[in-house]
Amino acid sequence: MGTKGGKPLSTLEKKQKKVVKEEPKKKVEKEEKREVKPIYIDESLISKAVEEVENSEYSTIFNLAQKLNVKYSIARKIVREVVNRGEAEIISKNRRVIVISSKK
Repeated sequence: MGTKGGKPLSTLEKKQKKVVKEEPKKKVEKEEKREVKPIYIDESLISKAVEEVENSEYSTIFNLAQKLNVKYSIARKIVREVVNRGEAEIISKNRRVIVISSKK
């Protein structure tokens, strides 16, 4: 009938079947919730960043993120793009901070 001092086997089997059925559903729901939104950097943002760099003695990613009103990660991509285009140069680079200035 059942285990010693426990629930009958049929009840335990039913719980195990429910758990097995629910596991695939949970995984599918998590995958559906994740949507990766592509991030596009507009030319207008890059031109504003170049103006900010030219107007100041030096700029950091944090400064640009505040002035352009964008996220830090987007500002980091903008800085990389500006440096790759040759419109600014890297003064100092650390793991976290990149300091750039305009080429004069």
